[in-house]
Amino acid sequence: MQWRNRIVSLFMMLSSTLAAPSFADVVKLNFLEWGYLPIGYEARFQAYAKARGVNVELSSVTPYITDFDSIYGALRTQKADVVMPANFFLKAHHSPLIKLLLPIDNSRLANFQQLRPIFQQTQYDKEGEQHYAIAHSYALFSLAFDQDQFSQPPTSWSQLNNADNTGQFRVYCDQFEPVLISSMLALGESPALFENGQIIKDHALQERVQNTLTMRLKTAQGFWGNQENNCADLRQQSLATTWGLELVKCNQENNQRWKIAVAEEGPIYSLDTLAIGKHLVDQPDKLRAAYLLIDFLISQDQQALVLQGVPTVQGVNRLLNREFTAEEQAVLPDKALPEFDERLLIPPLSANIKNRYKRMMINALEASDTQNLSKECNWDIH
Repeated sequence: MQWRNRIVSLFMMLSSTLAAPSFADVVKLNFLEWGYLPIGYEARFQAYAKARGVNVELSSVTPYITDFDSIYGALRTQKADVVMPANFFLKAHHSPLIKLLLPIDNSRLANFQQLRPIFQQTQYDKEGEQHYAIAHSYALFSLAFDQDQFSQPPTSWSQLNNADNTGQFRVYCDQFEPVLISSMLALGESPALFENGQIIKDHALQERVQNTLTMRLKTAQGFWGNQENNCADLRQQSLATTWGLELVKCNQENNQRWKIAVAEEGPIYSLDTLAIGKHLVDQPDKLRAAYLLIDFLISQDQQALVLQGVPTVQGVNRLLNREFTAEEQAVLPDKALPEFDERLLIPPLSANIKNRYKRMMINALEASDTQNLSKECNWDIH
């Protein structure tokens, strides 16, 4: 009888082993991001997942994100499982990107309740009753200036059209939207006119924005992209447009004193999010790993690491208690940065409006004779 019990026990153990995936089974997860996440995050995530019973091999998809098409193409071909779209990518072109994403189940995110309340109920990612992304971090597109070359900080986007500043800055060219919005703000117009297409409905306004845009391109020294200004370029400049990612580093490398200027016309925000490819719906192991990755990236510890050295970038975890170093504090404006407001995010655009804006950019490049210089840019305006 004893030997029969042993055989039954052995059979049950074998059946259990065959039915459940072995911890040694590796889940391969592909992640497409912008390239600014801190060095070593992949290994830290793999350890985080392993402590929760999932053996993940995380691969960063390259090239990194530059525009809407880079994310859309990676999802459509299932090259990426988890992506990091900017807020205005989600509903652009009548929401084709959302159609490639899974609705987010907040109950699968242990750290969701740590998000600031404003990021728990968002509209930029909502279709019907479903949400398709989780907020990660946001940045202010802003003016910056070298304090050693200005007695007073610039206070307006119109400084970029001032002939006295010719050759003293470069134009951002990963996406055209911030450039066009800031050109419109320089005229004192409401940012709402960009989203509703009023710029192209009002011929006189369109001409004014077109002229402002052309003059900025003529005044600029060239272009910058890949999310950061090059420190070598900043040595030759007194003004910059920036997301603030490089200022602390470049101040140290160049022995300069770059500082953010708050434009009186108001802020321009972009928010990066985390989303899951729809093709994971029938891959439960990958889906679990995807939720773990998002949970990891919005955790207090990882958010703190992302924000080191970039005081103008803000996290979404409410438990963050940021204490700036002297070098970080030095690049911040004298008055507090504006509070986040979802209404001030770069908005999504319909295909018709976006194509008209692209035409404005092309016309400005031609009129300023900078189209050859702009070939180094990542933006898709053709």
